[in-house]
Amino acid sequence: MSADQHNYNLSPGEIRETLLTLNHAIENHRKWFDTLHRSIIFNQEFPKDILDELAHTKCQFGKWYYGNTSKTFKHYDEFTLLEATHRYMHDNARKLSHSFINNETPSIDIYNKFISYQKEVIRLLQALHDKLINLSHGYDALTGLLNRGFITLMLDSLHEKSLRYKYLYSVAMLDADYFKKINDTHGHAAGDNVLKAIANHLRTSLRKSDSVGRIGGEEFLVILPETNKEDARFLLDKFRDSISKLKIDTGSEMINVTLSAGISQVSQDDEDSWQAVKRADYALYRSKENGRNRVTVAD
Repeated sequence: MSADQHNYNLSPGEIRETLLTLNHAIENHRKWFDTLHRSIIFNQEFPKDILDELAHTKCQFGKWYYGNTSKTFKHYDEFTLLEATHRYMHDNARKLSHSFINNETPSIDIYNKFISYQKEVIRLLQALHDKLINLSHGYDALTGLLNRGFITLMLDSLHEKSLRYKYLYSVAMLDADYFKKINDTHGHAAGDNVLKAIANHLRTSLRKSDSVGRIGGEEFLVILPETNKEDARFLLDKFRDSISKLKIDTGSEMINVTLSAGISQVSQDDEDSWQAVKRADYALYRSKENGRNRVTVAD
C-alpha cells in the first residue's frame, strides 16, 4: 500500500462513494467502446461524441474526468496520465470513424494505436480502483480512522523521507482519560460512542496534512509533518481543550471526556520512527501521572 499522505482525510464512507463514482466512469467508457465497434461492424451512424474534435471532453467518461471529480483521484499519477491517454484514444477513434464514413480502408497503424490507448485507459482506471480498495482496507471499523497497520506504513515511509531529506516531523500519542470507568459506568456502547466522537473531532480539527490512526483501545497516534515539538504542543493542547468542552451522548446522558497526550519530535538519530513513538508514549504516561487532561513533550 502506498503512503501518499494527501489521501487519508477521507472517511470510509467517502471512499465507498468514490469507488462507486469510479466504477460508473469505467462502465461509461466500456459503453462508449462498444458503441464505436457496433458503428464500425454494423455500419451504423457514428455518434457525435466520437466524431467531435473535443470528443474526449464530451463523452460520459470525459464529462466525469473534466467535471467535479473527487480530489481523491487527482493525487494519483494514474489520474494525470489518463488525460493524455484518453485524448489520444479519441483522436485515433475519430480517424478510424472518418475512414469508414468516407469508404476508405482504415489504417492498421491507427487501429493498433487506438486499441493500445484503449487498453491503457482501462489499465489506469483499474490501477486507480485497486489503490482505493487498498486504502479502504486501511481503516479502523469503529472510528473510521486509519488502523494500526496502515498508519505504521505511513510512519515508516515518512521516516525514510526524514532520513533522506532531513525532513522534520513530530508524533503524538493520545489517550482518553478514565476510559475504563466510562465503560464500567455507562456500558461498552457508550465507550464506543466516546471513541467515535473523539475520532470525528480529530478528523475535523487537525490540519489536512496531519494523519491520525487508532492503534488500540482508546489510544490514538497522530503524525504531524513539518512540525516541531513546540508547534505540536500548541496544536495538541488546543485540541485537548476543545475535546474537554465537547458533550458526548452515552445513550443515557451527556458526558464530558478529557484526553492526555505525549509528543515527541523525530530526531535524525532515531534509527526508526518507533523510537519517537516510544518517547511520545512515555510522555503520555507522564501526562497521566501528573493529573491527566494535559500535554507533555518528551525531553
